[in-house]
Amino acid sequence: MDNILSQITTALGITLPGAYARFLETEQLRESRLVTDLVNLYGTNDIVTRNQDYEVQRYLPGYLSIADDSGGCGIFLNTAQPSLTVYITGYGALDPGCMDVLSDDFLQWAQQGYSLEVLREAPAFIAARQSPENLLRNERIKLHQALSALEAEKSRMDLKTYLLRKRQLQQEIQDFEARNGKP
Repeated sequence: MDNILSQITTALGITLPGAYARFLETEQLRESRLVTDLVNLYGTNDIVTRNQDYEVQRYLPGYLSIADDSGGCGIFLNTAQPSLTVYITGYGALDPGCMDVLSDDFLQWAQQGYSLEVLREAPAFIAARQSPENLLRNERIKLHQALSALEAEKSRMDLKTYLLRKRQLQQEIQDFEARNGKP
């Protein structure tokens, strides 16, 4: 197994983290294995090919793709960091800013059943969600949702209440669009 691990290190130009290398040895993980309904953990026979096919080291230097979610996302370790944080991101979005954290510890992640539940969201997604443009879009959506909800409740309201509330919401939408522009 030591020879295989050194071949992986040489082929990918990275150093396998000690705990991950020991895991591969302990599990005798040569062939990739579906460890849950979705998580396909790469064996030593596949890890180089998967990382080279997706050009992981080109787009994420120092990272190693160790698994996938059977749906287009890779699961990664950062081999340049002392902690074995487990990350997930789409193979089409290989950027450290787009990586969600699944676990702060690889071995704990494995012992707890290889969960795909996100522990911390990617910094780029947090920034996008908090951007002024997104906040305005959300405000606009809420106004239109309130108008739709009013329409759904129309049959249970008296006409005067319905018309007043509808006029108020339409005015709020008009004011919002005057302040912020139409989409």
